[in-house]
Amino acid sequence: MKARKKALLITYYWPPSGGAGVHRWLRFSSFFDENEVDLTVYCPSDAAWPVIDKELEQQISSKLTIIRRPIFEPHRLLGNKNQPGVGLSEQIKRSVIKKMIVWVRGNLFIPDSRTFWIKPSVRFLNRYLSKNSDFDTIISTGPPHSVHLIAMELKKKHSVKWIADFRDPWTQIDFYEDLNIGKRADRIQRELEKTVLTTADEIVTVSQACADGLTLISGRPTHVITNGYTFPEFDLPQHDPRAPFTLAHFGSLPASRNPVYLWEALHELIEEKPEFAGRFQLQLIGTVDIAVQNAIHANKLDPFTSYLPPIPHHESIEQQRRTALLLLIANSTGNVKGILTGKFFEYLGAKRPILALGEKESDLQNAMNETNAGFFGSFETKQLLKEFILLSFEKHCAGKLESKARNLDRYSSSKLASDFCKLI
Repeated sequence: MKARKKALLITYYWPPSGGAGVHRWLRFSSFFDENEVDLTVYCPSDAAWPVIDKELEQQISSKLTIIRRPIFEPHRLLGNKNQPGVGLSEQIKRSVIKKMIVWVRGNLFIPDSRTFWIKPSVRFLNRYLSKNSDFDTIISTGPPHSVHLIAMELKKKHSVKWIADFRDPWTQIDFYEDLNIGKRADRIQRELEKTVLTTADEIVTVSQACADGLTLISGRPTHVITNGYTFPEFDLPQHDPRAPFTLAHFGSLPASRNPVYLWEALHELIEEKPEFAGRFQLQLIGTVDIAVQNAIHANKLDPFTSYLPPIPHHESIEQQRRTALLLLIANSTGNVKGILTGKFFEYLGAKRPILALGEKESDLQNAMNETNAGFFGSFETKQLLKEFILLSFEKHCAGKLESKARNLDRYSSSKLASDFCKLI
């Protein structure tokens, strides 16, 4: 029998935190025990997580050891002046106060606004690892990338392997340029990033394009372990052909994820096809930026659109199963080719057809093609998009709109957790 390993995961996002950042490791961690790895999770006890979903605490494996420590986050002092479901308007973004906050965030809080968690965490974990010297591995998962700096300091004093997991890039992330970072802060960010990438024993990220970007900086190989899902066993959902034809998006819709060509295509279908107009519903569940709302209004889609607040994760999963088409949109930003979010895998688990929008030759397009999960449209394929939506509507009315997804095994959380444990 091979000896069990012992690993420490350092993460900012952990239940009761909700949102996209928590699911990758919440899912992976459930399978570490069966791979002969004892996992301890170090996380904040009182963080200003943007989404709270206490029901996720029920998914934490009883085999884990959880250590929670206080965190000071200066941005909490600024408060949250945005109303749920509205999102930041472009006008607010241009305001003097907003610009000041963004400048402070980009130039004083390095690498991010969780920087004040680094020193107290290093002090605590140094003592903890000294008393528990049987740990083999430290895993840091960011963003926030402050967690990588915690792990890097621990690596200096303890004989452990360090695996740095990048759920998103660092300086290559889509909103990096929006932070108005000055030359000095940019230099420090890039130096820290390269130091982490060249010091960690292994670098892991979620997509091939992200891996290529990190390898370009570090000059060393980067492992790709995608996000995954524990695919449920259930019969394919049976949809009532008499029910409305729903196209639903789950999660936030920022301005960078505003598919104007989709709104135009839907407007044209409504104008051209009265039967489609009589049965169509667009559901947006989560925070929607005012720029997206304006584009929907400009295309006269208001009578067909429902704006719903964020809902608990289990309700989201159930509602996905009841949706005719699931809408997935990649950010229209510089790193769009590497975006392969956890939502994609949730959608696969719902066993409903996916309408995915992104850039050609991206990781999302490759995954859609590999799984045959639905339709992938680039930013120039409005006519093909209309044809797919209309065909889906006709299948829905005939009671034949089903998912044809295949090759899901490679994206199971169990397999991906096993891949991670092999690195340990």
